[in-house]
Amino acid sequence: MTFEGQGISVTFGRRRILFDVDFTASAGAITAIVGPNGSGKTTLLRAFCDEIPHDGTVRINGRNIATCDAAELATIRAVLPQSVMLAFPFTVSEVVHLAQASRAARPCADLPRRALAAVGLAGYGARRYQDLSGGEQQRVQLARVLVQVWEPVVYGVPRWLLLDEPVASLDIGHQLMVMRLAQDFAARGGGVIAVMHDLNLTAMFADKVVLMRLGRVAAAGRVSDVFNDDTLSAAYGPALRVNSTPTDGSLFILPHSAA
Repeated sequence: MTFEGQGISVTFGRRRILFDVDFTASAGAITAIVGPNGSGKTTLLRAFCDEIPHDGTVRINGRNIATCDAAELATIRAVLPQSVMLAFPFTVSEVVHLAQASRAARPCADLPRRALAAVGLAGYGARRYQDLSGGEQQRVQLARVLVQVWEPVVYGVPRWLLLDEPVASLDIGHQLMVMRLAQDFAARGGGVIAVMHDLNLTAMFADKVVLMRLGRVAAAGRVSDVFNDDTLSAAYGPALRVNSTPTDGSLFILPHSAA
């Protein structure tokens, strides 16, 4: 089963943002979308979610999303945007429980608690969402989308997590935690599509990477095929080196394992 975009183009006013992008992600894997600022990563993800007008076709598990209503899509895929603004004083538990309104099966009262524990927020249910830090709010939203598609495969059909910069506001420990949750979801048969800025985390966790530049796919494939000096340097601008320590002896810190 796959998540596909064919000929995806987006125009805002007179400005073309995406140019006939073709994209394929497979269930059971993490597909990362990377690229410099303004390359069209988030716009592509929003087109996949049918949030913005676009040309081209998006298919999820072989179904054209144009033929699916919102309630049906909500049972197949869950979307984590870059940020979520809430105008009302919801508790953390209330925010996570919102996901159960979209569940096809009868809601399980214990899922929100389990999801909060999975993102490192056990015991936070009664706290006001607005009182949390930005990173904590992001993890609450991750718990919400996990509840929405808690089982990665239902009746043999994979479900999908669409994540827009899921680790952007998190410290390194929580970044690894979030990526391991995504890795586990994929390992159990679900599909993960994640817009990423951190190339090192992408190299550690992604099974496939799609490199965007100026609204087009500059390269796509296995991380080892796409992440090379020439391809990354051409996409990002400055000269980049893969697996090279600084020549001036300055310190740098990277996690050593995705396990």
